[in-house]
Amino acid sequence: MGNMNGHTSNEAQLKVLIIGAGPAGCAIAHGLKKNDISFSIFDRAKSVEATRHWAFTVGWSRPFLCDLLPEELANRLTECQVDPAIDCQSIGKDEIVIYDGVTKKDEFKFPVPGGKEINMRKIRTMCAENLDIQYNKKLLDIEYHDHGVTAHFDDGTSETGSILIGVDGASSQVRRCLLGRAAQAEVLPFVLMNFNTKYTAEQALFIKERLHPLVDIAINPSGHYIRLNVLDMDDRERPETWSFQILSTWAPKCVEDYDNETDRLKRLKEHFRRDNWAEPYRSAVEWAPDDTEVLRDQLKIWKTVPWENHGGRATLAGDAAHAMTFHRGQGANNAFGDAYGFVLAMKKVKSGEKTLKEAVDEYDSNVQERGAKEVQISKSQTFFTHDWAAFKDSPVMTMGTKPVAAFELPESAKVPKA
Repeated sequence: MGNMNGHTSNEAQLKVLIIGAGPAGCAIAHGLKKNDISFSIFDRAKSVEATRHWAFTVGWSRPFLCDLLPEELANRLTECQVDPAIDCQSIGKDEIVIYDGVTKKDEFKFPVPGGKEINMRKIRTMCAENLDIQYNKKLLDIEYHDHGVTAHFDDGTSETGSILIGVDGASSQVRRCLLGRAAQAEVLPFVLMNFNTKYTAEQALFIKERLHPLVDIAINPSGHYIRLNVLDMDDRERPETWSFQILSTWAPKCVEDYDNETDRLKRLKEHFRRDNWAEPYRSAVEWAPDDTEVLRDQLKIWKTVPWENHGGRATLAGDAAHAMTFHRGQGANNAFGDAYGFVLAMKKVKSGEKTLKEAVDEYDSNVQERGAKEVQISKSQTFFTHDWAAFKDSPVMTMGTKPVAAFELPESAKVPKA
């Protein structure tokens, strides 16, 4: 942990309280540690493993993540891939392809330079290394003082620092503390199913051989989206141990879809039989064991509105600051961009270049403007994604996966060869 002697004109000592120990929260912690800035990091989960399991694509934000992490961790990013043996960049497949779900024709494609498909649990575990994370810490409220901020947790403990940053996800408690009812998420009118499943060895090989090496995305012209990828391949010799992720969305068309309470996997299978899906999507859904757990999910967003930072004492990052849908794949990228920007702001405070309020005001302005745009664009993309005839006019086709605001690459950002 950093020391306590970060002096500025108005800060006797600088200490950051980080709420949320996901990859972005841990990236902030490592960036502060590199710059000898004191911090404490907390997470409401019982442990690093006690979280849901999925995959996400890292694209333009990779240099920012690698700059924040210690070199030994940045060089291990490939270990966190869903398939560590594949280097999409070297084989010219660092791209997103959108397939027609009925013909499997690659209808649309756009580049994701250096893109990697990352296993969430693996990167959470790796990023938590060498950090003293306090788990089982559920934030209740935040108290502000003239010279600091105190986080109060449900176990009766509290901790005081100079500034608190909420990196605590789409249902952020920090955001609720800052904004009250205005922090509430908006539910979009689509069914969402997101689950992990395993297959027989023969079935797993059949599916894996037919998947795009980065991530496989298809849209059925009926208005149904699927993202299908291998999630875990820890034992390459035993395909029956591999985990796959199925992520699917569609506009509800029947009472059961609107209700979405029971028989979720059964309904998904019926939809896939009805709509003449191509392989491997048809079999990936059909072969999912009937007892596979499919939780009740909702497609939620939170469009950024300005928050009161209490003189630079509290702010947000990642999904807490801009909860967006995944149909343009920008949630993780923006979270790592936020993390880099926040550490940069704290460096300015430590050096005396800016006061805490000035640095956080500047950081907030960037995050809020970019976040509001990104959430709106992602929301728009979600509606286009379920309208096959209009998809060619969607944001992902007109602007790809580029960020809406220009980011200056860190001078030290040498993307590892890993």
